[in-house]
Amino acid sequence: MDTTRHIEVCALLRRAESAAQDAVNGDQAAARTTLALVADARQRAEDTGPGTCAHPDCSNELHYVGRGRRPLYCSARCRTDVYQATQMAARSLIKRPQRGTA
Repeated sequence: MDTTRHIEVCALLRRAESAAQDAVNGDQAAARTTLALVADARQRAEDTGPGTCAHPDCSNELHYVGRGRRPLYCSARCRTDVYQATQMAARSLIKRPQRGTA
């Protein structure tokens, strides 16, 4: 976690701690605020940043909009290239039966 994100998470947790203390004293709005602050802090702490494409010859950054699985490739072309390369490598490992050796 980089320094800026660490500072943001600590500030959110301090605010959540204060709101939790108010919630213990019976303030329902503070309880909702605490939950929102803790959830935001957790999300920021877990965010790993954009990352780069998994294609060996590509160094493009990945863009994640926050829904579903994080992408591995920057484009359909990179994904297809890697798939085709792995299929070709797999085919070359399969031994073909020799003819005429019965």
